[in-house]
Amino acid sequence: MPSPSIADPDSVPGNSVASHSVPTPESILPSTETSKKYPKGMNPKLRYIKPYWWPYKTFVKERWIGRQLLEVISTEFRDRSTEYYKHALDSGVTRVNGVTARADLILRNGDRIDNTVHRHEPPVTNDPVLILHMDRKREFIVISKPGSLPVHATGRYFRHTVLEMMESDYGIKAYSVNRLDRLTSGLMILALSGKAASDLAKEFMEGKVKKEYVARVKGKFPEEEITVDQPLLTVDRQMGLVIITPEGKDAVTIFKRISYDAERDQSVVRCRPQTGRTHQIRVHLQYLGHPIANDPLYSPPAVWGSSLGKGGVDLAPSSAGYSRAKALASRAGTAAPEGREADRERDNIDLTSPILLSEQARTIIMNLRKQKDEAEDWVKWNEVVFTAKKAQDELEAHAQAKAQQEPFTVPPLRGRQTNEQPTGPLPDTTPSPLIPPAYLPPGFCTDCFVPVPDDPDPESLFIYLHALRYTTEALGTWETPLPRWAGENWDGDWRGWVDGAEVPDVLAKEKEGETRQG
Repeated sequence: MPSPSIADPDSVPGNSVASHSVPTPESILPSTETSKKYPKGMNPKLRYIKPYWWPYKTFVKERWIGRQLLEVISTEFRDRSTEYYKHALDSGVTRVNGVTARADLILRNGDRIDNTVHRHEPPVTNDPVLILHMDRKREFIVISKPGSLPVHATGRYFRHTVLEMMESDYGIKAYSVNRLDRLTSGLMILALSGKAASDLAKEFMEGKVKKEYVARVKGKFPEEEITVDQPLLTVDRQMGLVIITPEGKDAVTIFKRISYDAERDQSVVRCRPQTGRTHQIRVHLQYLGHPIANDPLYSPPAVWGSSLGKGGVDLAPSSAGYSRAKALASRAGTAAPEGREADRERDNIDLTSPILLSEQARTIIMNLRKQKDEAEDWVKWNEVVFTAKKAQDELEAHAQAKAQQEPFTVPPLRGRQTNEQPTGPLPDTTPSPLIPPAYLPPGFCTDCFVPVPDDPDPESLFIYLHALRYTTEALGTWETPLPRWAGENWDGDWRGWVDGAEVPDVLAKEKEGETRQG
């Protein structure tokens, strides 16, 4: 399946595949700079990386079995248009079990999908990973993760991840102990060895770590302490949507207002999750009618209405909805759903949801997907038609050579588990194997011929949710400074910390100590 193309193909000096720049104080611009319009690929508040070729293999997931290849790719991934996926299949870029695959091929258990893509990693905010503490003897590091960065390689991201940037920016090989959502900033504990990571992660896995977050939410949050104990369930993996429903897992969060910003009609709230469910704080805040102010998933009125999802969604199953089994049956072979035109988008919602959904829930998911598609403007695909017959052939040799060094084993079928097998990016000098179209419109990548959108607004790459403090039995209590946006008299500049916050320079102190010992 082709990976997305979101980042600009031109790299900023110091922010290429070969090198990254660690932001300096001078590069962290004041709020007066936010309204400036920078040329594409040159926004100093963003970090870019040059696109690179990437071969990978993946085995079909349980829910893909019995469905057509093009239908699976276009509804499960959605990173490019259906037209693009069809062109990719017709040109031989995607193979199944080593053979060029037709769009209407029916996927079976054990099938392997091979693909080589030109990976365009999205820009991320140009905030550094802040190292708060380093204990080489006990093999752990405490950091503050910027919002917009995933922890591990996932989906569109490989080099723009916490673990990769720790190595590229600081020369530190680190292993994750706990995780934060990509959009969330704040405290993380990293290990300096795999064994230390396993040992340190036990408290997190057993739910023994006390966590404290801070969030900026819409509206005037009540002054009294509020506890929400509503169960949560992920109903759409494509958008990552979680709702409150009895079929969900138990979840408890305690909230307390810190301050109220009358000018913006927003509150800063302290959040203490007692359980560790996906999107727990975000969904519980929305349930109270006070979603995180810039949450792209749970706060847009165009998706949730004027109530902003307060009280949760309707749970009465839609009479028009299909059960998962029936939705899956409608995808087998070339069959269309019985008695009606194929509505692949709504069928896919029913197919991937673990429960029957209400019409309101289905409409919310549809609107979220539409919002995402409109933001990425895939209508540009109507402007270009191309063929790429020799794409896989010319890059297969490198993938096979690398696979011989690290043998690829067939993983067991495990339903929703991701089983992609990356082989690593190809050299920067790898020429494009694609045959260019007769005409390439402006704004398209000259290597893989996909449309490249404008730079994102840096403020849209994170949400106002920050992991502030962790208390563990093994490592004690650790906390970050308070983010600037959580200050009582916030000036609108979201970068950095509240005035007067002490930000340690751990690496400089470590080097100073080494110099003295030497």
